[in-house]
Amino acid sequence: MRWLLSSDIRIKKGKNKGAFYGWKNLKPVSFPFIYSEITGYAITCLLWIHAEFRNFNALEAAKESAEWILKNSHSYLVVARPSVGRSSINLSNLLYSFDNGMIMIGLLNLYNVTKDKNFLVFAEKVTQALIEHFFDGEKLTARLSNSYQPVTSEYEDGIVRWSTVPGAYHCKLSIGLLELSRLTGKTLYVEVSNLLCNYATSLQNSDGRFITNPGSDIVHLHPHLYACEGLIYSGLKQTNEDHYRAGLDGLIWAMAQLGSSSKALFRHTGAQSIEQSDCTAQLLRLLVLCRSELKNTLNDELDNVIERLHSRLLDFHIPFGEGKGAMRYQLALETACSWCTMFTMQALRLWSVRNSIRSAWIDYFI
Repeated sequence: MRWLLSSDIRIKKGKNKGAFYGWKNLKPVSFPFIYSEITGYAITCLLWIHAEFRNFNALEAAKESAEWILKNSHSYLVVARPSVGRSSINLSNLLYSFDNGMIMIGLLNLYNVTKDKNFLVFAEKVTQALIEHFFDGEKLTARLSNSYQPVTSEYEDGIVRWSTVPGAYHCKLSIGLLELSRLTGKTLYVEVSNLLCNYATSLQNSDGRFITNPGSDIVHLHPHLYACEGLIYSGLKQTNEDHYRAGLDGLIWAMAQLGSSSKALFRHTGAQSIEQSDCTAQLLRLLVLCRSELKNTLNDELDNVIERLHSRLLDFHIPFGEGKGAMRYQLALETACSWCTMFTMQALRLWSVRNSIRSAWIDYFI
């Protein structure tokens, strides 16, 4: 928490005050780019810190992040990775539906705390822009140009990048869509949420895995778990057994990917994959939240996996030096990762109270 609030991963002055960098390179120190998605996550994360620990500095930081988003929007949407000067690596100035969905969730969370209607109005405008420009009645286009034209998918080693195509991961937007419907009374947002969840389940195999990279048998665990998050949330909030069961099946499949010797989740199911802290923290969070439900079928195996994930996650922690307090994205990389730190912080807190909670959802889920 101290690293997220006090380090230079958060911009605390100047025209980009309130924004977050995606990560910090430690040797040598550099910041590749501001990350709009992560700034949206940051609002929710900072509000969680405020609610969990009564940290009012976190609340003020959340407001600063929201103000940056409002100032940098283009027709209520924000480009994925805005340029931060000549020294930056400007990887993408495209509009991503997922990134703006996480922004929408953050703004709704901030409205619920502050009751400032500007945040609710803006969040609804973001949602309307997403539906108008990205939604085709079944799924979301992954990314558009500034003129709202679809952008061709990208490939890596001959495999399509999951983040450049419509996918099951988009159903994580249900967290915001269902909340926006509750706040406005408009059923359209529930309908869109259900359609995104239904599309996600259409991409799920019988063994529980979600297709993340079309045309390939490889599954990336990070977006796979995004899908689980959205479906479990929808299932709990709407008492939708189909969505909830699909999310749980996805968790059980992800647990099986640990194998008998590995402790953390790997980036994907392909050969020569690498352990990653973000998906490891994601799985740990969900297993704790769904623990009482999963215990009915997994018994002692579940507790064993939870302890293995928790133990391995601590190995990604940076205990001293330039990135003190942060989490590494991968063990071999000299980087301090903002979103990995956010996910891990929440996972560790949930782990600490794992014996006192039943199947539920938490406020300010990042």
